Amino acid sequence: MGFVHSIFFKLFLSFLLLSILPLSMAGILTNHNVSSLLNKQLSQDTSSILEQNAKVLGIFFNDLNRMGEIVSRSSAVSQFLKSKDDNEFLRSFLPLDQSFDSIQLIRPENVGMTLISDRGYVYHYGYGINRENLQFYTADWMPKLNKLSEKPLLTSLHQRPYSYLDADSFVFSYVKRISSIDAKAKGVLMIDFKQSILADLFPSTYFKKDSSSNLEAGLLITNDKGQVLYPDTPTPFTQAEIPTVTHAARIVAPNNESYQLVTLFNQETGWTLTGYFEEKKLYQPIQYIHDSIYWIVVPSIVFCLLASLFISHRISTPVRSLQRLMKKAGRGDFQQIAITSKDEIGELSRGFNQMVHKIEELLHQVYEEQNQKRRAEMAALQSQINPHFLYNTLESINSLARKHKESQISKMIVHLGRLMRLSISTFDEMIPINQELDYVGHYIELHKHRFPRSLTYSIEIDEDIRRLYTVKWILQPIVENAILHGLESRSAEGHIAISGWLAGEDVYLQVSDNGTGMEPQALQELRKHVEHQAEQLTKYGKKVGMCNVQSRLRYHFGTAYGIQLSSEPGQGMTVTFKLPRREQNEEEKAADCG
Repeated sequence: MGFVHSIFFKLFLSFLLLSILPLSMAGILTNHNVSSLLNKQLSQDTSSILEQNAKVLGIFFNDLNRMGEIVSRSSAVSQFLKSKDDNEFLRSFLPLDQSFDSIQLIRPENVGMTLISDRGYVYHYGYGINRENLQFYTADWMPKLNKLSEKPLLTSLHQRPYSYLDADSFVFSYVKRISSIDAKAKGVLMIDFKQSILADLFPSTYFKKDSSSNLEAGLLITNDKGQVLYPDTPTPFTQAEIPTVTHAARIVAPNNESYQLVTLFNQETGWTLTGYFEEKKLYQPIQYIHDSIYWIVVPSIVFCLLASLFISHRISTPVRSLQRLMKKAGRGDFQQIAITSKDEIGELSRGFNQMVHKIEELLHQVYEEQNQKRRAEMAALQSQINPHFLYNTLESINSLARKHKESQISKMIVHLGRLMRLSISTFDEMIPINQELDYVGHYIELHKHRFPRSLTYSIEIDEDIRRLYTVKWILQPIVENAILHGLESRSAEGHIAISGWLAGEDVYLQVSDNGTGMEPQALQELRKHVEHQAEQLTKYGKKVGMCNVQSRLRYHFGTAYGIQLSSEPGQGMTVTFKLPRREQNEEEKAADCG
């Protein structure tokens, strides 16, 4: 038996699967669930902060829209848009200054407001204008007028060549298409803001209040062209990576650090707000939990491994000892096992010891029975001396009968001698049917000489059936009953018919007589005895007729075989034997197989 088939290996593997597998799965699931929970919580917190920042942007953009609406409803602005010559243009300056002074109060952070009429006039407020660089509509940062007709827009970061003092500074602009009150003249309103205004709107680049924290987590605002509007300080990402930031959930920065990203697009401004987190710092709590789970699960697995080895050894050791003793018992070396436990294995050991003790008793009993059998065979052989003496005596009587012309006595002595010779010619229980027929033939011939009236008989059995085997002395008791109880009391001629036939693997023999028969009630009682009480009546009732035959047939062949009775008053009796088809003596067959 290989190691993988041993009970130790099976127990050890079972204990491992029942202990280590659940522990491992619990550790993996706990780590996964905690990681998922932290990531989910972080995403929710980040999304909440981004939404708050988006509201701040929305308030800022709404203020700009209010400024644009006030400008659109101003009569001074309407008059400026209608200006057809320089005089009208110059006369509109004072009313425009007064109007823009009030508008300036809404968002004083702006660094200049500009009106551009479709007729080419430009009004500036809050900065000194450089009239040599007023190509607004040709600048790449200026939206197309058809887009401005739909809604106000925020431009990308751009320089201010139209400003006299700070032409190189970068700003973004609120641009709105406006028209006069009567809608007969149109122009463009442009309000400039420095990039630093976003630092005022969002005081901290970091999501945590402590900006000196080691956690690399910050806010990034980009426009539709990928320009970083906020913060104005360097970010972990290169300019080439900025366009992908708004579309990626994870990105690897040039410093080989990986970042998790959460983005939110603001419809009003067209800007994208991105929260980014350094994975190494983000997963520090998760790694701590992972390490904690590791130091819990691994010692538990080691403990389960040792416990599995110990328990498997404790269980399998007595079983292996029992296995070794069973192999020795199979070779005839009977030894008892030492019992050290009171559990099921201890009970099994006690059962094994009882079995060994019983086998030793049975072997001793078989030995004694064999001795008795040999003594019985010797006694049987010795007893054959007496029948031989009886044969010689019968032969002397037969010679004397022939000398005195007593032929009937001589024939009876001959048949009796043959009967006795057949009865002790073999010790086998199974004999050929032909030998049984010879025996019953001599028996009938013996009775014919003493029968007061004529007695005839017939045997119609094929040679194929005669060669088959059956239990000996089954026909004679039936024939004897037919003669003594059925034919002897009749005045007419008596006849006994013996026949046989084959039906598949079964052999049927039948003995019929034309005697007095039996009454139905008596027949029913006899059938009951033969069918259900044959063995008891044979042992204790000394019934050596039909019950004896039935008992021996069922002892040898089983309950499916035996005799059946049928009779009618005055019509005689019929006894049918059902036998298995046996072509060889059972003892000879067993010897051949051995």
